[in-house]
Amino acid sequence: MPPSAAAPLLAPKPAPPPPDAEQAPGGAGERPMCLIVGPGAESASEIRSALAEASPGCAVVACSDGARALDKAETGRRFGWSPALYVFDYRGVRAGDLADQLRRVRADDPAAELVVLLADGEADLWRAALKVCQPSDKLTFLATPFWRADAAGTLAALIKRHGLAAERTQTRASGEQAIRDLELNVKALRDQLELATHQARHDPLTGVLNRAGFVAELTARLERSGRRQTVLLIDLDRFKLVNDTLGHHAGDDLVRKVCASMASLAPAGGLIARLGGDEFGIIVDGMSDVGVDELCTRLLRACAQSRRVLGHEVQISASIGVAVPDETRSEVSLMRRADVALYAAKREGRNRFRRFDAALERESRRRLSIESGLEIALRTGQFRMVYQPIVKAAGGEVAGFEALVRWDSPEHGQVSPAEFVPVAEETGLILDLGDWITRQAFRDCRRWAGHYVSVNLSARQFLRPNVAGRILRYAGEADLAPERIQLELTETAIIDDVERAARTLDTLRKAGMRVALDDFGVGYSSLTYLNQFGIDCIKIDKSFVDNVATDRQSAIIVASLARLAAHLGMSVVAEGVETDAQRDVLTAAGCGALQGFRFGRPMGPVEARALSQSRAAGT
Repeated sequence: MPPSAAAPLLAPKPAPPPPDAEQAPGGAGERPMCLIVGPGAESASEIRSALAEASPGCAVVACSDGARALDKAETGRRFGWSPALYVFDYRGVRAGDLADQLRRVRADDPAAELVVLLADGEADLWRAALKVCQPSDKLTFLATPFWRADAAGTLAALIKRHGLAAERTQTRASGEQAIRDLELNVKALRDQLELATHQARHDPLTGVLNRAGFVAELTARLERSGRRQTVLLIDLDRFKLVNDTLGHHAGDDLVRKVCASMASLAPAGGLIARLGGDEFGIIVDGMSDVGVDELCTRLLRACAQSRRVLGHEVQISASIGVAVPDETRSEVSLMRRADVALYAAKREGRNRFRRFDAALERESRRRLSIESGLEIALRTGQFRMVYQPIVKAAGGEVAGFEALVRWDSPEHGQVSPAEFVPVAEETGLILDLGDWITRQAFRDCRRWAGHYVSVNLSARQFLRPNVAGRILRYAGEADLAPERIQLELTETAIIDDVERAARTLDTLRKAGMRVALDDFGVGYSSLTYLNQFGIDCIKIDKSFVDNVATDRQSAIIVASLARLAAHLGMSVVAEGVETDAQRDVLTAAGCGALQGFRFGRPMGPVEARALSQSRAAGT
């Protein structure tokens, strides 16, 4: 600014107290603060007046040099003041001294507006200031003497410019902080998403993939390499028994240990997952058929190892289904094929692996057709009852009949019970079918000449709620005395729920019905439950009868079983008798009753009634 004519100076308006440590403004928001710097700062009354007019709320502080000015500015910031202007009054002083002070203040507070007072003829101060303050966008020269109004206008503009710049800086800083906060939030959300994704795809018990993760990985691998993938589905045999006997904590411990054993056997590039309670899946990449067979053998051996679980020695086995992709390369099709192979391995005796092949595909399709036809068959009356005679060993007199079901399918012809009964068990239709069999057998038996009917109950039938009341009601509807009813059970039906089985059998036996244990001798716990459940009769399995006339060991086993039953007060029925030689050996061994083709094939209810009235068979 060019020097202006001198003007009378008005008394300065009172300014807020300077932000000294001893006197703080207290509690206000940021307000402008102007610092007069120079040897004569204390007596610079004309600039004080101009500053007071430029910004009435401005705090004006006099400092002898730049260091003190910076200290005052820092103190002011702590108390809510914003150092806006540094006015340097070095008129009549060496230019070097001004340059030193400007340099120091500009270095420490680059955002502040710098004002240099010049007197006439002090071009050296002007040059020194320009040399130090580069760029010079925040450097202003004020020539003295000046008109106070002009100087106040200039100072007000500088103070306003500083305030706007400070607002922009604050806004920018706030924006940058908001961006940083947003980035932190995004990172936190990303971390949470990754954790949720991991948890959604992994099993919490074992740490391996779960079913969702397994299917996703299989889908991705099939898209990349197609037919190179082989899927193994593994199901633990008799795992439910561990859970029911030792509790779920023991089951969980066993699952972790078995999973760790299988994971250690997985080949390079392989992947293991826990698909459900006791079901696992393994993906094998690019392994030959021989290599897959060897892997399955090692897995079976590892699963069958004895393990200590919660202080108990536990030994189980596993069944494995193996499948490779079909032409569709669909993960759904591949999983279905492996699942079909797995259940084939279970049906074939467990503790083995089975590959999916064309024969199994045909079997699977037939099984699906059987499953879909069962409900229609029950609804449209395609089932019929036949009865096989049970005769007394001495004399061949008919003692009773075993009730057997047959299915005459319009689509498949005569379907064997060995084929459709397991399907009915799996689908739950065995409950409705079992009810129909029981009612029909009771009605047919009512027409016989006093002989009993022996009706098979599946495990699912026997374990349904209030099964005893249901059977007694069916007997009442048929007007059949309970003493003419024998119920055949397998060991599986009993040991699945020992306490409930004991209560049910006690109710039925008190009503007068008899209970026979079917397939005796082939289970691992027969002797344990004979006394506990008050079994009336044991039926010796056909596998012992087949060779009883030619194999001494079989004859000894049958004789031992017959003696055991006699000591326990039970009757014995030998099943599957087909020859006179078998009949003679079994009779000599102590079997009181016999059943088999030698005495009659399963026959319809009319033929059974006629035979009942003749009171003898095969004589």
